[in-house]
Amino acid sequence: MKQLLHEYHRVLTIGQARLVLGATVGSLIGDVMAMVALLLHLHDRGHGPYAVMTLLICFALPLVLTMGLAGSVADSHPPRLVLLVALSAQAVGALGLVMAPSLVWTCIGVLVMQTGFAFAMPVWNAVMPLVVGDELSGTYVSLAQGLRAVASPLGAALAGVVVQQWGTRAALGVNAATFLAVIAAALALRVNRSTVESRHSLLPRDGLRVLRADPVMSALVLGVIPIILTLEAVNAVEVFLVRGELGASPAQFGLAEAAGGVGAVVGAFAAAALRTRDDRVRAILIGLAVVPLLQIGQGLAPEVWVYAVAAFAVGLALGVVNAAIFALLLREIAEGDRGKVLALVSGLSRTATIGALAIGGVLGTQVGARTAYVVCGVVGLLIAATAALRVRAGVHRSVDDVSTRRSVRQRT
Repeated sequence: MKQLLHEYHRVLTIGQARLVLGATVGSLIGDVMAMVALLLHLHDRGHGPYAVMTLLICFALPLVLTMGLAGSVADSHPPRLVLLVALSAQAVGALGLVMAPSLVWTCIGVLVMQTGFAFAMPVWNAVMPLVVGDELSGTYVSLAQGLRAVASPLGAALAGVVVQQWGTRAALGVNAATFLAVIAAALALRVNRSTVESRHSLLPRDGLRVLRADPVMSALVLGVIPIILTLEAVNAVEVFLVRGELGASPAQFGLAEAAGGVGAVVGAFAAAALRTRDDRVRAILIGLAVVPLLQIGQGLAPEVWVYAVAAFAVGLALGVVNAAIFALLLREIAEGDRGKVLALVSGLSRTATIGALAIGGVLGTQVGARTAYVVCGVVGLLIAATAALRVRAGVHRSVDDVSTRRSVRQRT
């Protein structure tokens, strides 16, 4: 623990590290505030589930549609230039939300804002190792993931308070104002980064090529993404399980939600203790197996406190998995390809989120909340087992490739 705190202190003594951390966390708080404020606004105006689903899809869709283009732009242009253009687009979209007169214009504002986010986030993530160096990059990622885990519920809480006291426009105005600080951070960013010539395409072909070159990394990513799908799917039925089947009060429901968030924070910070590639791969595989088991436990929970304990454990495992996978991506992917791969992973994650909105609704309607949790947990176990087998095969393939290259060098 003392060693971890020392490394966190080392990261925070670097001015550029504090700059990037502050910018990304501030941006996330603003985005969450906007989303929660808009959801509350739709509810207050009497809009139904389809309007809510449309809004949530608008938040996710730009990251899916631009994951190829955003990644290649991040790798082939100076970071500050990309950030300034992308953040300006986000600010325009945020201002549009403040003035949007209808749901249609609200959706347009969200699409513009999230398109800017789609181009900015790969750059913020890709410059992390350049800011702190390879030695501290794993610690940096854990710190960043932990702070982001804190930022999301903080943004949601702030949105609720501001909307209640001053209205939706005030909350959306706060979101727009955050971009002044984030743009200032981009202007102050000083990193020496080489750029590479890259073909710009909406399809993430280059990101897929880079990821597939490392069979272990591709197996891990293609294991994590479907797990996200099973996790997000039960979000649609969570309230029916906790409030309906388990009879929880609103306060107990909120505490159960908070338990998952606290677990995610603890897991992200704890992941800094993982030092090597093997440690991180092992932790990810264990997390992928533990999460669906806990989901099954949640579906079978006899009391709300059992559900809450399982929610904390799910958050803990996910916090470790998220921090470990991003640390691996930043350490193992070459500097000129990081943006492509990070944008690809982010886009695939949002694709899973969109699919989960439909799957969760169907499961909840057809089989009920408890069974939905159990079904998703069983599917998750199959995904985890498949990922473990693919990682094992990838390790053997990597060893064989190294042996082949050595044999060629000896013969020549």
